[in-house]
Amino acid sequence: MRESKLTEMVKGISPAEFRKFGEFLNSPYHNKSRKIIQLYELINFNYDEFDANVITNEKIAKAIFSGEGDKDQNVRTLISSFTALLEEFLIIEELNQNPLHGKTFLLKSLRDRNILKTFDMVSKEITDIQKKDFNRNTDYYYNEFSFKETWLNYHGEDLDMDLDKSYQEMSNNADYLFIVTKLKILNTVISRKILSGITVYKQYWAVENILKYIEKNIDDIETNHPIIYSEYKILMMVLEPDRVKHFHDLEKHVFNNISKYNEEELEQVYYSLSNFCVNKIALGEDKFIHELYKIHSNFEKTGFYSKNKNLQYTDFIGVIICGLNIKNISWVKHFFETYKGNIANEVKRDTINLSSALIAFHEKKYKDCIGYLSKVGYKFTYFYLKSKETLIKSYYELDEIESLESVIDATKHYLKRHKELLSIHYDRYILFLNYVTNLTKLDKKQKAELKILMKKLDENRTTIAREWLIEKIIEMK
Repeated sequence: MRESKLTEMVKGISPAEFRKFGEFLNSPYHNKSRKIIQLYELINFNYDEFDANVITNEKIAKAIFSGEGDKDQNVRTLISSFTALLEEFLIIEELNQNPLHGKTFLLKSLRDRNILKTFDMVSKEITDIQKKDFNRNTDYYYNEFSFKETWLNYHGEDLDMDLDKSYQEMSNNADYLFIVTKLKILNTVISRKILSGITVYKQYWAVENILKYIEKNIDDIETNHPIIYSEYKILMMVLEPDRVKHFHDLEKHVFNNISKYNEEELEQVYYSLSNFCVNKIALGEDKFIHELYKIHSNFEKTGFYSKNKNLQYTDFIGVIICGLNIKNISWVKHFFETYKGNIANEVKRDTINLSSALIAFHEKKYKDCIGYLSKVGYKFTYFYLKSKETLIKSYYELDEIESLESVIDATKHYLKRHKELLSIHYDRYILFLNYVTNLTKLDKKQKAELKILMKKLDENRTTIAREWLIEKIIEMK
């Protein structure tokens, strides 16, 4: 059944926010209705299991409108007023999160009321805050533009005042607002689908001019417009993936300023840097394994993972795999134990079991590994493929060839059914299955065949579990 607006909104805010909303409702400035407070108390009493089935309209009517006529209409009106106040509360919370928005609104109010001394004081406060703000993103330039516009609307009436510099600053600010917004849009679009440089230049107006301007003024952009610089490097990492300089430039910029980024901007550079490394590793460029670990390690030190209470399974398992790849098992276990509680609830159990299996495999506890894998559900393709890859390797290590062959056969059928969905990864997994099958049919005496297999692996550097396959060939040789 579709959630009501009341249920959706109450479940959409945190317990801390709901408590603050209670304080908000008890202020007579915002709310003068005792019945609104009664509804809040009713919801609060049932907060942990709150939904439309727990607190029905009938229950609200009985608790608040007992003995009154037209209860249904009264309940609907009460709920409407309650949600309207919750919306008002959320607006105020957003303003508290971005005080510059509030100060800009205040400035307009002071201007309209001709409160001059306070106008000048607030103008100075805004200027001081803006100068210190590292996160010069769309919000920053929009706020700056609104501030300049309000300031000039007031001072523009003085015809003797030289305002040329201020108007030039306002014009420059409008340019930077356009540039950062354009770059963010491009990076969002590219993250959703693969676009070539030619497509980007053709479909999106002014991109070429923006990039030329940034390249010409790159030092100033990096120093004074750090988010534009980040977005520019993110875009260039996609448009020119073979120029690794863009990656290293962004990595250096981020590590030098990592404590200054806000959560939203930090998340943007994190995924851009880590995805670049993952793609390079998939192409066989193993040196990026250490770069990826450096990213995870540095971000972990800033509290990036501890602040994220909804870690996605791909992110969590990706960090585990990265740490295992560089054989830093103590760091992997630290990460696992510290942040497993932050995994998104939807697949928390499967993520923990798959991660435990990967750790057990690394420690050569193959029976334990298989036990963990048996508990992993396959809600997403990733869980199926990573589980089967690890299961195949475990059976190989245990020399349980019959079980191994059965899993390989089942996995091949699965891959064929999902070929279109898997795209380029289909071939990577098929190569892995074929190479494992070849390994099971060879012995130490067949050195020529082992040499051929090693050569094929060298040619097909994107093969899944390539390093493990090479290790097994070396053991046989």
